[in-house]
Amino acid sequence: MTWNYRIIRRKDGSFGLHEVYYDEAGTPHSMTVDPVGFAADADEGEQGIIASLEIALRDARSRPVLDERNIQADGESVAE
Repeated sequence: MTWNYRIIRRKDGSFGLHEVYYDEAGTPHSMTVDPVGFAADADEGEQGIIASLEIALRDARSRPVLDERNIQADGESVAE
């Protein structure tokens, strides 16, 4: 299973950044219930947060927005 960060358009019209998970065919099948927050362990320090933010920004810029209605937060498969 793969994942990346995606901007999700919610049913109420607002947006959030979520982790989205894909099946073997590359179809989004689930996402985190809550938008992502960034934290790092003591051994990762601030560089761990910076690295995660850079990955999130790259993903958000390079992938289209997904509509919440097309993906489930509980892992049930739905059509893209």
